[in-house]
Amino acid sequence: GSSLNRGAPTAVSLGFSFSSVVVGLVHSCGVTTSGEAYCWGNNSSGQLGDGTATLRDVPTLVSGGLSWASLSLGTNHSCGITTGGVAYCWGANGVGQLGDGTTTDRSTPVAVVGGYSLVGISAGQGHTCALTAIGKAYCWGSNGWGTLGDSTTILRSSPVAVRGGLSFQLISAG
Repeated sequence: GSSLNRGAPTAVSLGFSFSSVVVGLVHSCGVTTSGEAYCWGNNSSGQLGDGTATLRDVPTLVSGGLSWASLSLGTNHSCGITTGGVAYCWGANGVGQLGDGTTTDRSTPVAVVGGYSLVGISAGQGHTCALTAIGKAYCWGSNGWGTLGDSTTILRSSPVAVRGGLSFQLISAG
């Protein structure tokens, strides 16, 4: 592999057939047509999900053998929803953005606590939000500016419901 910057589009190597590709600040991931997740780029916090903190310049399989419906990438963490509607996150977790009830970084996918069946997820800089099929929104992680919508500014390492009784169609964490 090469660490050269590219001034024009460059094909991702190794002949993968991706159904979707998402880009974060320092890493990228894709879901193949068979539901496998591969990530590449910076891995300093384990955000590639391969059990290491080693930079990867080619797509590397995310550990766990899960079948993915979608992925979303934050600054140094990654999240996804399996084809069964279960949310998993991995990478940096200093402010609880993985939603596993801790603030411990994880280099492989860990389930978001709460057992929610989800249809959408969005990883932001230090927080993550997700959406159920009936439009209920949940968020977790950094909350210094009320980012989680739970009427507090308290860090949450587990999902909390967005207040207000609203039903959402889309969710995006900035």
